[in-house]
Amino acid sequence: MPSFGVEISGLNLSRPIEADNADTLRALFAEHRLLLLHDPNLSDAGQANFARLFGETSQRERNKETIASADNQFVSNARPDGIFGKGELDFHMDQLFLEHPLTALILYAVEIPASGGGTKFVDTEATYRKMPDSLKSRIDGLHCRHARDYDAQTTKDWNVVESSEDSPSWSHPLTRVDPDTGQRAIWVNRITTLGIEGLPDKESQALIDEIRGYLYDDALTYHHRWNPGDLILWDNQVLQHARTAFDPDAPRTLRRTAII
Repeated sequence: MPSFGVEISGLNLSRPIEADNADTLRALFAEHRLLLLHDPNLSDAGQANFARLFGETSQRERNKETIASADNQFVSNARPDGIFGKGELDFHMDQLFLEHPLTALILYAVEIPASGGGTKFVDTEATYRKMPDSLKSRIDGLHCRHARDYDAQTTKDWNVVESSEDSPSWSHPLTRVDPDTGQRAIWVNRITTLGIEGLPDKESQALIDEIRGYLYDDALTYHHRWNPGDLILWDNQVLQHARTAFDPDAPRTLRRTAII
């Protein structure tokens, strides 16, 4: 992996995790921002218990269909309760349109297509560090407005409630400062960012495009090709994630846990 991420082996996630191991996992996560683990038989409850080592689970994204789990949802194009299951997805962070975006996310691979449908992660703190000082000085102190403003086709494809029913919006610093490290992360994405506050639309879009140009750096990106039983936990406030294209007729299901 590039500037982030660590793979952990030999840990049975289906069994209670001892306190010392839990402390080690939290320390590794704070340092590396992404943990990759494997458990071919991880249950819904086991995934939720693992998630709660890092915070409270959340189901703030509203499915159109009722789901059985109190903790987990499914990113799926093959289940009636699946959400966000269709299509390629650009780099983004989840729920920047809320005052308190998700702190972390888990995806666990249940059913994977033969090709495509991988997940990419990019380190936006490293992205910021590589930017020229002239660009940093232009963007530091700016704020972006984000909204859950999906169109009707998108909400249908993603199987979530219409924006007319649930359309929160919030303004966040364009560069979020980590309170512990002082590092700056890039809080801009194509899916929910409406624009930079205080700038004309054309200037705002041009600056966003310039910033996002730095995100597409393979040296800062990890591309995970899923196998059933893979579990990834990542820091949603530092890493942006994206989904690569895949055959829409090929079943793809990952169990998702959101953490606040």
